[in-house]
Amino acid sequence: MLSEWLGELPEEDRKRRITEAFSKVAATEDGKIVFHVIFENLYFIREAKTPEHQVLNNYAKFLLKTYFGEDAIYRVMEALLKQKEES
Repeated sequence: MLSEWLGELPEEDRKRRITEAFSKVAATEDGKIVFHVIFENLYFIREAKTPEHQVLNNYAKFLLKTYFGEDAIYRVMEALLKQKEES
């Protein structure tokens, strides 16, 4: 099973492999749709109005930082601001 294979990797290799997979998937149109749905459901895009939603929002931020880099949230914000300026 894939989860067993990932679990057998040393932590640094496991993180690198997952980060590579996140980047490859995010580079595709289907991947962008999937990530949009995931982050919407984790209340990264929608307002987190309850403590449970805030936990999910924090998890979304953790995923971004862990697999897209420490500055991922700032890059998302910059992209949004740039898009706003262009419209």
